[in-house]
Amino acid sequence: MATTSATHSKPFIQAPAPRKPAGKSGGGKAKLLALAGIAVVVAVLGAAAVMMRPHTLGGNAAATPEAFAEQMEAAARNGGGTIPHVFGGTIRTERNGAMLALVADNVPPTACVSVGWKLVRKGLLSINGTMPLRVSAAKLAELCNQEDGPAVLTWIPKPTE
Repeated sequence: MATTSATHSKPFIQAPAPRKPAGKSGGGKAKLLALAGIAVVVAVLGAAAVMMRPHTLGGNAAATPEAFAEQMEAAARNGGGTIPHVFGGTIRTERNGAMLALVADNVPPTACVSVGWKLVRKGLLSINGTMPLRVSAAKLAELCNQEDGPAVLTWIPKPTE
């Protein structure tokens, strides 16, 4: 029994609009915006990770004290020249007769201490123009940090027998 108005033949009470089933997505725009937001966050985090990774020179060598020590040893084996190192400075060779000395500039003080420990066992080491008589962590740290800014290392490798 439908109720109609006297002037119109339309019913006063209309059936509600049909609803979509609960399993179907009604918020397509909301899901699309959420996925776009997630993609933006992932892209920003990826870009930040790329920018914060260790800087490399030559593609393979990361800027670590171990890589720098390997470069110094390789330069000693190769016998000379001027090459760039992982910290952005150069390693140059100086010869005095048969004696070979490697001079590395622009070495960060934090890496200088670690590299100093590695190189002093394999030859003579001078840091910022001073050769320590007794080597200790405190002495290496003092010499590496005596200048404002990067240190200069001079290393004379032990002769190979």
